[in-house]
Amino acid sequence: MGKKRNLKIELLCNDGSPLGVIPPMIDGAGVGGAELSMMSLMKALASRGHIPIVYNNPTTPDKYDGVEYRPLSAFNTRSRRDVLIVYRSPNARAVPMLAGLRKIWWSTDQFTVGSFTNLSHVVDFCVTISPYHTRYHIDHWGIDKNKIGHIDLGVRIDDYENMPAKIPGRMIYCSVPDRGLMVLNAAWPQIKKLAPDASLVITSDYRLWGNASPGNTAYRLAFAGMDDVVFYGRVPRAELVKMQMEAEIHAYPCSYEELFCISVAECQVAGAMPVTTGAGSLRTTNEFGIILPGDPKLPQFVRAFAEKVAGLVSSDRDFMEARRRSMIVGAKQRFDWRAIAERWEHLFYEGKLS
Repeated sequence: MGKKRNLKIELLCNDGSPLGVIPPMIDGAGVGGAELSMMSLMKALASRGHIPIVYNNPTTPDKYDGVEYRPLSAFNTRSRRDVLIVYRSPNARAVPMLAGLRKIWWSTDQFTVGSFTNLSHVVDFCVTISPYHTRYHIDHWGIDKNKIGHIDLGVRIDDYENMPAKIPGRMIYCSVPDRGLMVLNAAWPQIKKLAPDASLVITSDYRLWGNASPGNTAYRLAFAGMDDVVFYGRVPRAELVKMQMEAEIHAYPCSYEELFCISVAECQVAGAMPVTTGAGSLRTTNEFGIILPGDPKLPQFVRAFAEKVAGLVSSDRDFMEARRRSMIVGAKQRFDWRAIAERWEHLFYEGKLS
């Protein structure tokens, strides 16, 4: 694509997440995946010369990473803009919906509030975050297949440049607890029996979504007394990235139909090989890791999962090491926000995905 003019891009958030967030929170209190992705894309677009403005009632309105963060009350639907992105859900503030070049709905959910069907009629294109997500919207909401498609979420690749040494046998679980942690709990005694040197760190909790409580007490109790398990919950992003890079395996027996799963993308970049189910979008997001078939609620799956991850850190280590090297290269190419921003630019200028 040849050089095109820089664009004024306004992103409008609805009531609820991601209101209030600003980039300093990424390395501070932490944010959820949708919030991280929104701020990362806006930063990437600003670095390419565009003028992004986010309306989300920031805790401290200011310019961060080349992006203006403003109160929702500052949004004027009749102001001049090239691109309007309605983020996550229908938003009455966007009516009448005006943009000189393109009106886009960026969906990161299966449902929230309002009519997704009606919103799809007043935008030029709906961007989802995976092929699974696209199919869901077409099947469930009746969205025109000619005006919907997916663009990957990305990984902040620069965070993963200084790779520390791997800790032999180290595994990490870094998604919210209710998406598969109890399956891993059932598998852990079998993993330790097969791979005595295995160890596990558990991060993430519901405070990343703005909850006052971590909501993980029952999960902590379930792992209490288990050998070589450390349950951290939410950790600062720098610590999370270090733990991901130190881990050999991302142990994620997911029981939830993910729409993308940023932790799986991050762990591929970090060299922590994801071993997952094929739930939801994981069949496409976990491109370079290992996907195990079956129902994670069944004992035979728990046994197969334990055998697979234990084998990778013991008898199948040569296979894992070779696959890890190619995984890191492929994941860095696929999930780099700079490459993802180019796909968004193509949509802005051409009205369709590349």
